[in-house]
Amino acid sequence: MAKTTPEKLVLMAKKLASLSEDALNMFIDDAYLQVQADKFPESIEEVANRYLAAHLATMETINVKSEAVSSLKKEYYDKNAGLVDLSATNYGQEYQRLVIEHTGGHGPSMVVV
Repeated sequence: MAKTTPEKLVLMAKKLASLSEDALNMFIDDAYLQVQADKFPESIEEVANRYLAAHLATMETINVKSEAVSSLKKEYYDKNAGLVDLSATNYGQEYQRLVIEHTGGHGPSMVVV
């Protein structure tokens, strides 16, 4: 049962380099719980973990609609506006493909709040 690492996550998704190691580890841990629930073969767990963690972290970064430095203003997209599903990122799409290919499933039953 192998989790991915923050280093591997950043190598795959360079735009995540701006996130702290603690944040990356949080996404890795959250994704790993889903990977285990989806019952991946042990040989593919790390890859699935990496793609789902990248999806979750990317979703966190794309929810920012705009930022302003001088006024310290930050606007977010509505997470309920259809951006949360796996098809919203390339990483989520790959995770979904891995689920179908390696578990025979149709995708995880994740609820994002």
